Amino acid sequence: MDGMIFGACTVAGVLVTALCARRALHHPRVFTWLIAVAFGVCTVGVFFAVPAVAGAAEEVTGLDNAGKLVAHICAILWCAALQLTMVDLAYRPEYLRAALYQRVCLAVVVLAVMVPLFLATNGQDVEFTTAYADHSAVAAYLLVYLSYVLITCGELAFMCGRTARRARTTRPWTGAGFTLCALAAVLGVGYTMSKGSYLVCHALGSPWSLDVEEAASPALSGLAVLFLFAGLTMPMLGGLRQRLRGGERTSTSEDAAPPRAG
Repeated sequence: MDGMIFGACTVAGVLVTALCARRALHHPRVFTWLIAVAFGVCTVGVFFAVPAVAGAAEEVTGLDNAGKLVAHICAILWCAALQLTMVDLAYRPEYLRAALYQRVCLAVVVLAVMVPLFLATNGQDVEFTTAYADHSAVAAYLLVYLSYVLITCGELAFMCGRTARRARTTRPWTGAGFTLCALAAVLGVGYTMSKGSYLVCHALGSPWSLDVEEAASPALSGLAVLFLFAGLTMPMLGGLRQRLRGGERTSTSEDAAPPRAG
């Protein structure tokens, strides 16, 4: 099931990354490049989450769980890029630099904790999944990773929802797109709650079904990626639709950024 879900996300990611890169080249702004980077990083991450690819990565690098490490690092960078995108769209210039630095520093700190913990714990008899919740270092690593994803997805749900409300009447395609992004962030929160609650309950001695967790988490994360892909491409489709119908110029079309918060 994991291979099918993440394989479909990889194919979608390649297509969407190409579209976003083309958009960034034609409309070079901070948020357009950040969106392209976010999709590119996400595509690499879900590609390495495919079990067959993860196995091949281990054979090539000689590092156990290499695919899992790449996927988790890409997830952190992906969340950070999306945060920076929304900050660039939502914050006034006088607050923008401080907001960007805060989120970059948080991502760097999380990676500085995760990578050494991974390398110190890694081995042939260890996998960084909830199936190894008995291993205290694995559980700690996963909780650090999941905590960051939970925080960023919570902020993204709020910021995307606010942007969707502001754009709903003036730019309906943009509003619909950010509504899907907010839904994707909520699904991301569900993913972290699924894995995190299992780890916490296991530590307390009363875990719920591992089979259910292993079925629910990939589905939630896969749907989150697909909804996000759809949501962030809808403004581009709206802009293309307006241009084809002889609407406003590109700079004032649906492809433009939503107005910054007051």
